[in-house]
Amino acid sequence: MQEPEPETIGRAQAGDLRAFESLVRAYQGDVWRFAYHLTRNAAVAEDVSQEAFLRAYRGIRSYRGSARFSSWLLRIVRNCAIDAYRKTRKEVVGPDEDQAGRTDASSVADPPDADERARINDAIRQLPMPLREPFVVIEILGFTYEEASQILDTRIGTIKSRMHRARAVLMEQLADKEVAGEM
Repeated sequence: MQEPEPETIGRAQAGDLRAFESLVRAYQGDVWRFAYHLTRNAAVAEDVSQEAFLRAYRGIRSYRGSARFSSWLLRIVRNCAIDAYRKTRKEVVGPDEDQAGRTDASSVADPPDADERARINDAIRQLPMPLREPFVVIEILGFTYEEASQILDTRIGTIKSRMHRARAVLMEQLADKEVAGEM
């Protein structure tokens, strides 16, 4: 994720709607992708994205620049996703909802085919939320461990531990499916 120009943020903080719109355009894809990986539902991800941008607009003046803008924004997205989860009080592994190509393109470097991408996407969606969140932030969105720690409001040691466990679970799930002949 490329960070916006400081003057764009400053103009948005001063109430310039066009400056804020440029921030929305720059981040809408990453915000939606993060929301989708957290919620596992395209419609809910859309709602979460809209709510996150609304909250960001209302709170842009509170952004102080001590963290990257993208970290600040993704923390808002995470909070909106948690709120959406609390409203439904259930977590169901859903079908791809024809978003596999849209969400998987950056999750795996040069996957051989669509079936392989879908298999990896399924494995990521099946990770429990505490493992999925840091995995998506680091491996899919490309943030560092330190930035993931800020976004997820979790100690860096916990992030490292969860990443280790997430990778181990994914490797086991993907290896089990290969052995079972699901490749």
